[in-house]
Amino acid sequence: MRRTFVFLSILCLLGCSDSITGPNTDVGLSVWAEVSPVSISIQDSTTPLSVRIYVANPSYHVISVVGGGPPYVSTGDPTRTAGMWGSMRIASETSPLNAGPNADWFGDSVYVFSPRRAQYNEMRITLRDWRAGGWAVIPGVYRVRSWFNAREGKSALLTLTP
Repeated sequence: MRRTFVFLSILCLLGCSDSITGPNTDVGLSVWAEVSPVSISIQDSTTPLSVRIYVANPSYHVISVVGGGPPYVSTGDPTRTAGMWGSMRIASETSPLNAGPNADWFGDSVYVFSPRRAQYNEMRITLRDWRAGGWAVIPGVYRVRSWFNAREGKSALLTLTP
């Protein structure tokens, strides 16, 4: 019984924490990318990279966003899309939108975000997939860029080592 009480107390404290950061978009949502692992050798062609794009409502009220579709418009530039839930692009110093695999996730005409909740979409890729797509796999630091409905969020860093 005591163990259950301690476990429930810890869950309650975690639920009350401020783990969702403040908004970084004009609609009050927080958008960010996460990549795992954050570093990988270019010799490793089979370990999957997990890229997640998160969208969270840090407020204590429902946020609704008109998506802009249908019709849905997907372009190489996520700022010029309509109706996309989100987008992910890998950037390098020489290519801000197309240095590696990318993704666009279709969505809805209206997105509704409950208070203090987050959603994500995920892409799993390997360096073998990266090469097969025609992108160069060169050691360096890459930025994994994130968007929600044409609004850019916070990037994550990915390091490719020799």
